Amino acid sequence: MFLISKIMYLKNLTVLGFKSFADKTSLNFEPGVTAIVGPNGCGKSNVSDAIRWVLGEQSAKALRGGEMADVIFNGTDGRKPVGMAEVSLTIGGVDEEHLHAAGVEMAYNEVTVTRRVFRDGGSEYFVNKTPCRLKDIQQLFMGTGVGRTSYSIMAQGNITQILSSKPEDRRMIFEEAAGITKYKSQKKEALRKLEYTEQNLLRVADLVREVKRQIGSLQRQAGKARKYKQLSAELQHLDTQLARHQFDVLQTEIRERQTAAENLRNEIETSSASVLRCEDEISQLRERLSELEHQIAAMQQRGLELKSEMDRHESRIQFNEERLREFAAQNSKALADMTQAEERRRIAEQELSTVSGQLTSSQAALTQHRQTLAAKQEALRKVEDELRQQQEALRQAQADAFAAAQALSTLRNEITALDLQKQGNVVRLETLSAEKIQL
Repeated sequence: MFLISKIMYLKNLTVLGFKSFADKTSLNFEPGVTAIVGPNGCGKSNVSDAIRWVLGEQSAKALRGGEMADVIFNGTDGRKPVGMAEVSLTIGGVDEEHLHAAGVEMAYNEVTVTRRVFRDGGSEYFVNKTPCRLKDIQQLFMGTGVGRTSYSIMAQGNITQILSSKPEDRRMIFEEAAGITKYKSQKKEALRKLEYTEQNLLRVADLVREVKRQIGSLQRQAGKARKYKQLSAELQHLDTQLARHQFDVLQTEIRERQTAAENLRNEIETSSASVLRCEDEISQLRERLSELEHQIAAMQQRGLELKSEMDRHESRIQFNEERLREFAAQNSKALADMTQAEERRRIAEQELSTVSGQLTSSQAALTQHRQTLAAKQEALRKVEDELRQQQEALRQAQADAFAAAQALSTLRNEITALDLQKQGNVVRLETLSAEKIQL
């Protein structure tokens, strides 16, 4: 049952996405009594819940829900849930003076209050499509009997509760009906502000006492600050002069350093040219060193060849000496044979002299002895020929041995010269290495 004040009346209720109203539904309230009739569960109570909610109800329990998002249409088997619930309540017959008294500057005799809620918990309030606060809506309906806790909305069991409640609770309804609730709220707000102002005055008084207590110290500090400011100005002036002096000194030093840098640059260029020349000399020395190393390698190879040839000559000399020893042994044997033959000849001569007397008597023996002597002379001649051949071979072997000895001596001299040259090259290489390190 809706009890409307003498001034204002309900004109229209538009619901979108609120509880069972998935589509936008608009209810127009004609003058007189409007009743909603229907079976249980058809959504009759959702209309009163929508009016209570748009007037600023903050309790989800009073709206028969667990949280404020429960008022949003949650969908059915054939429809998807929506993301927003919106209820607009249009009230006609609004007094402009009442609006001004409530602090709402509007020149309308009709007010549309709109409330939206989203699934993320956000809420929005509008008065004639102008964003506002919940407090503005509460002040707008205060003292009119229209509100979430006023007597204009009487749910089932509220009348029995009012009759059985305490006098203090019933007094609130009478005050709302008398239109003094707004003034009591304003009084309470004014008293709260006065109390807040008194607390601020107490804090200001404490601050004034503290400032008075500190004013002497502050005056001393102000004097010190003025003196500090003066000294700071003098210090800044002195710092400026010092900085100027330091700047002049630094400028002079910079010029000197620039001159020194220019000199160093010239020296660096000269040194660079010297370094380039030294590098060229080092390159030439490296080439000379490489040539010397090749010469040393060639000489070492030549020395190895000469040593091998010397070994061959020494082997040949040993062979020739062995042959000489053999020839000497043969010569000694031939000399011994010649001595024996001479001795035999001497003996034969003695025998010849001995048997010369017997020559006549024994011609046959003499002939035989002559034949023997001729044979022996022939043998002696052969021995002498062989001895001459052996002597000739000995002379030839001695000549070969002498030539080999001369070649060996020559090779040894060459090896000695190569060793001396190698030592000289080693000393020169060490000198070049020392010069290379110095360079």
